[in-house]
Amino acid sequence: MYEGFKHLHALFAVLSFVSLLARIVLAWKDSSKLNSKPLKIVPHAVDGLFVLSIVGILVVTGAHPFTSGFHTEKFIGFLIYVVFSVLAVLALKGRFPAVTKVPFSLIAILTWLWLAHVAFAKQPILFATVL
Repeated sequence: MYEGFKHLHALFAVLSFVSLLARIVLAWKDSSKLNSKPLKIVPHAVDGLFVLSIVGILVVTGAHPFTSGFHTEKFIGFLIYVVFSVLAVLALKGRFPAVTKVPFSLIAILTWLWLAHVAFAKQPILFATVL
Protein backbone atom coordinates (compact mmCIF):
# COMPACT_ATOMS: atom_id res chain seq x y z
CA MET A 1 0.00 0.00 0.00
CA TYR A 2 2.88 2.33 0.80
CA GLU A 3 4.36 1.85 -2.68
CA GLY A 4 1.05 2.84 -4.27
CA PHE A 5 0.81 6.04 -2.24
CA LYS A 6 4.48 6.80 -2.92
CA HIS A 7 3.98 6.51 -6.69
CA LEU A 8 0.80 8.59 -6.56
CA HIS A 9 2.64 11.18 -4.48
CA ALA A 10 5.46 11.38 -7.04
CA LEU A 11 2.95 11.62 -9.91
CA PHE A 12 0.97 14.43 -8.29
CA ALA A 13 4.17 16.24 -7.28
CA VAL A 14 5.27 16.31 -10.92
CA LEU A 15 1.79 17.26 -12.17
CA SER A 16 1.63 20.07 -9.61
CA PHE A 17 4.99 21.41 -10.79
CA VAL A 18 4.03 21.12 -14.47
CA SER A 19 0.74 22.94 -13.85
CA LEU A 20 2.61 25.70 -12.01
CA LEU A 21 5.11 26.05 -14.86
CA ALA A 22 2.30 26.10 -17.42
CA ARG A 23 0.49 28.87 -15.55
CA ILE A 24 3.71 30.87 -15.21
CA VAL A 25 4.48 30.56 -18.93
CA LEU A 26 0.92 31.45 -19.94
CA ALA A 27 0.93 34.46 -17.63
CA TRP A 28 4.24 35.70 -19.04
CA LYS A 29 2.81 35.35 -22.55
CA ASP A 30 -0.31 37.20 -21.36
CA SER A 31 -2.40 34.36 -22.74
CA SER A 32 -6.16 34.35 -22.37
CA LYS A 33 -5.88 30.58 -21.80
CA LEU A 34 -4.80 31.37 -18.25
CA ASN A 35 -8.42 32.24 -17.51
CA SER A 36 -9.83 29.08 -19.08
CA LYS A 37 -11.97 26.85 -16.90
CA PRO A 38 -9.62 23.82 -17.03
CA LEU A 39 -6.67 25.93 -15.86
CA LYS A 40 -8.75 27.17 -12.96
CA ILE A 41 -9.94 23.70 -11.90
CA VAL A 42 -7.24 21.15 -12.80
CA PRO A 43 -4.38 22.63 -10.72
CA HIS A 44 -6.60 22.65 -7.62
CA ALA A 45 -7.68 19.06 -8.23
CA VAL A 46 -4.06 17.97 -8.75
CA ASP A 47 -2.90 19.79 -5.62
CA GLY A 48 -5.79 18.32 -3.63
CA LEU A 49 -4.82 14.82 -4.74
CA PHE A 50 -1.19 15.69 -3.95
CA VAL A 51 -2.21 16.50 -0.36
CA LEU A 52 -4.28 13.31 -0.12
CA SER A 53 -1.29 11.27 -1.28
CA ILE A 54 0.78 12.88 1.48
CA VAL A 55 -1.88 12.04 4.06
CA GLY A 56 -2.04 8.47 2.72
CA ILE A 57 1.71 8.02 3.11
CA LEU A 58 1.63 9.44 6.62
CA VAL A 59 -1.27 7.19 7.67
CA VAL A 60 0.25 4.04 6.18
CA THR A 61 3.71 4.65 7.66
CA GLY A 62 2.56 6.14 10.95
CA ALA A 63 4.97 9.03 10.45
CA HIS A 64 4.16 12.68 10.89
CA PRO A 65 5.93 16.03 10.61
CA PHE A 66 8.39 16.98 13.34
CA THR A 67 9.36 13.36 14.12
CA SER A 68 12.46 13.53 11.95
CA GLY A 69 14.43 16.07 9.98
CA PHE A 70 13.25 14.49 6.72
CA HIS A 71 9.54 14.76 7.55
CA THR A 72 9.94 18.24 9.02
CA GLU A 73 11.77 19.50 5.94
CA LYS A 74 9.24 17.99 3.54
CA PHE A 75 6.33 19.47 5.54
CA ILE A 76 7.77 22.97 5.84
CA GLY A 77 8.97 22.89 2.23
CA PHE A 78 5.53 21.84 1.04
CA LEU A 79 3.94 24.77 2.88
CA ILE A 80 6.47 27.17 1.35
CA TYR A 81 5.81 25.68 -2.11
CA VAL A 82 2.04 26.11 -1.76
CA VAL A 83 2.26 29.68 -0.46
CA PHE A 84 4.68 30.88 -3.13
CA SER A 85 2.86 29.02 -5.91
CA VAL A 86 -0.31 30.87 -5.00
CA LEU A 87 1.55 34.18 -4.66
CA ALA A 88 3.30 33.64 -8.01
CA VAL A 89 0.05 32.97 -9.86
CA LEU A 90 -1.67 35.93 -8.20
CA ALA A 91 1.28 38.21 -8.99
CA LEU A 92 1.31 37.04 -12.59
CA LYS A 93 -2.40 37.82 -12.82
CA GLY A 94 -1.67 41.37 -11.65
CA ARG A 95 -2.93 41.16 -8.08
CA PHE A 96 0.46 42.14 -6.65
CA PRO A 97 3.01 44.71 -7.83
CA ALA A 98 4.82 43.69 -11.01
CA VAL A 99 8.17 43.47 -9.21
CA THR A 100 6.89 40.41 -7.29
CA LYS A 101 6.32 38.26 -10.39
CA VAL A 102 9.85 36.96 -10.77
CA PRO A 103 10.74 36.49 -7.09
CA PHE A 104 7.52 34.65 -6.23
CA SER A 105 7.82 32.44 -9.31
CA LEU A 106 11.48 31.65 -8.64
CA ILE A 107 10.89 30.86 -4.98
CA ALA A 108 8.06 28.46 -5.89
CA ILE A 109 10.18 26.73 -8.56
CA LEU A 110 13.30 26.53 -6.39
CA THR A 111 11.28 25.21 -3.45
CA TRP A 112 9.89 22.40 -5.60
CA LEU A 113 13.40 21.54 -6.80
CA TRP A 114 14.66 21.56 -3.20
CA LEU A 115 11.84 19.19 -2.16
CA ALA A 116 12.53 16.88 -5.10
CA HIS A 117 16.19 16.71 -4.07
CA VAL A 118 15.26 15.90 -0.47
CA ALA A 119 12.80 13.24 -1.65
CA PHE A 120 15.29 11.50 -3.93
CA ALA A 121 18.26 11.81 -1.57
CA LYS A 122 16.12 10.76 1.41
CA GLN A 123 18.20 13.23 3.41
CA PRO A 124 17.11 16.60 4.77
CA ILE A 125 19.26 19.58 3.94
CA LEU A 126 18.12 22.27 6.37
CA PHE A 127 16.82 20.15 9.23
CA ALA A 128 19.48 17.44 9.19
CA THR A 129 20.73 18.20 12.69
CA VAL A 130 17.76 20.02 14.20
CA LEU A 131 15.76 16.96 15.24
